[in-house]
Amino acid sequence: MKRYIAYYEGENNYYHDSDFYTMLVDTKEKKVIKHVWGSTRFGGSVEFPHEYDDVRSDLKEVEKYEKLATEYAVNEVPRRLGSFDLEEGDVVKVTNPRVRKFKGETFKIEEIKKFKRFGRVVSETLIGINETGETIQTSASNVEIVKHGLYKTLRVARRIVVGLSIN
Repeated sequence: MKRYIAYYEGENNYYHDSDFYTMLVDTKEKKVIKHVWGSTRFGGSVEFPHEYDDVRSDLKEVEKYEKLATEYAVNEVPRRLGSFDLEEGDVVKVTNPRVRKFKGETFKIEEIKKFKRFGRVVSETLIGINETGETIQTSASNVEIVKHGLYKTLRVARRIVVGLSIN
């Protein structure tokens, strides 16, 4: 078996142009690679610089490598997401130095209350429970994300696997 395994092929269809790509698993580095090999923006194609095994014609092998790619992609999610919108299930830490109550506490978000003015969200209050069972309520501006929730992680990992990820 070669180091690189091609398991999926797709197209990013933009407004005026399309990019054609192949998704590969790097079994040595344990990561997912998106190789754009052609585009309507330029003529010709770009070869992948390494030899690889192509399993796209065998459904069982495709499923096997998509599962492996998902495992690798889950590790990529925190780097790619950064501090995107908070969701229920995320684990956060109160880091604002001006906060008196709950400073330094880590908790899992159970509920998010959004306060709107003229149809726009102006503030969010996070409600959660820390490890000792104490209920914590603080503004979203007072926290930093420690760990993304499982649902968000799997959702983004799946997009990475099929080449639709955010960078």
